[in-house]
Amino acid sequence: MKRLQPLIRLHTWQLEEKRRTLAGLEGLRADFVAQGEKLEKELVNEQRAATASPEYAITYESYAQAVILRRKNLVGSIAETDEQIEVAVTEVQEAHREMRKYEIAEERAQKREQAEEDRVEQADMEEIASTQFRMRSDSRVR
Repeated sequence: MKRLQPLIRLHTWQLEEKRRTLAGLEGLRADFVAQGEKLEKELVNEQRAATASPEYAITYESYAQAVILRRKNLVGSIAETDEQIEVAVTEVQEAHREMRKYEIAEERAQKREQAEEDRVEQADMEEIASTQFRMRSDSRVR
């Protein structure tokens, strides 16, 4: 049944697009997490430098305040991205369900068409067999 193929292709394309969006969001989240880890490592290095040298200790307070702000921003960005990921996952699931509806309808239509073809073929075979039987019966009677 060719009429459902365009719908299946459309929904498959939409599903793939939503999957790409989800993958992008997951990549963005991973980047934020990596930035947070890098920030924590830098903080540890700056703490060591501040304890080792009084010159660094003077500037450490302003650095620490900047790190606190960056950390807060990263945590907020991760939380916002997590919300977007939840929405994207739901959209992917819905797109998949929608695509499967059309695929199942196509499969059922193909089964119905095949059953009809099988029925017609069986009727033709029975007609041929019946004709052959009559021809044999007629040739034996003569």
